[in-house]
Amino acid sequence: MKNLFLAIACVAISLPTFSQVKVRPGLRLGLNASNITNHYNSERVFGLNGAVFVNIHLANFYELQPELTYSNQGFNGVQHRYVGSFDPLITSSDSDVNTHYLGLGIANKFYVVPNLGLHFIVGPSLEFNISDNSYYDITPVDLSLFGGIGYEFPMGLGIEARYKQGIVDVRDGYYDIYYDDYNYDDEYYNGKNKLNSVFQFNVYYKFGM
Repeated sequence: MKNLFLAIACVAISLPTFSQVKVRPGLRLGLNASNITNHYNSERVFGLNGAVFVNIHLANFYELQPELTYSNQGFNGVQHRYVGSFDPLITSSDSDVNTHYLGLGIANKFYVVPNLGLHFIVGPSLEFNISDNSYYDITPVDLSLFGGIGYEFPMGLGIEARYKQGIVDVRDGYYDIYYDDYNYDDEYYNGKNKLNSVFQFNVYYKFGM
């Protein structure tokens, strides 16, 4: 009997916590301004990003949000090829390099003041290269970390600004084929990673349930 009363007491204490959990699906659409790091004379290019997500409201100050994402990223590279160049991303094309990614992100949202829409965002993402127009091979998988700030209105409509930083070199096999074999050691071949760098500006909506 004593154990029964204890179990009932634990359930009663837990009910208010579980009653605050809310699950809401949503959509996000936005604009990317992307580039890669440590690349000579490269410039940012614009592309689209989008996501479908499930927002899990766990507390007044915290939400967990798994996301299935699409992101069009790339850069505008140099306009000529260096003689003797072995860097896979130094091209002679005058067109933008575009890469299309599908991925999974885990956004953690921290609300500055409970019941106020202002929040900070941080999390990881794993993305897969589904197509690109680069002459050379782009790494098929990218792992990124992102962070940002947003504001959500009471009806579920929100705006966000995120920065996403890749941590995997975008040149597929570069260190095995180019850097190690040819042992270059100058401004372009000194082992500096070339990583995705993306600013994202988004609008999203959470559906009520």
